[in-house]
Amino acid sequence: MNTTMNTTLNDIVVHLDENVDDATLHMLEQDIRLDQGVISVGHRPNQNHLMMVVYDSAVARAASILHTFRERGLHAQLIGW
Repeated sequence: MNTTMNTTLNDIVVHLDENVDDATLHMLEQDIRLDQGVISVGHRPNQNHLMMVVYDSAVARAASILHTFRERGLHAQLIGW
């Protein structure tokens, strides 16, 4: 069986202005991961203010992902965008 995926993956780094504890950060990651088009969300230990989000650009846009952070009451910016 030959299956073709039409997925265009992109990644962004989101900077959070708030200090977020580990438990809240993991809940946020799980929450963002459920957003349409998001493939993966993660952060490095000891860098709770930075999150990497991998998404399918055919389904989602960087601006809409950033908006989902802001909808959750966080002050966030895209880095290097």
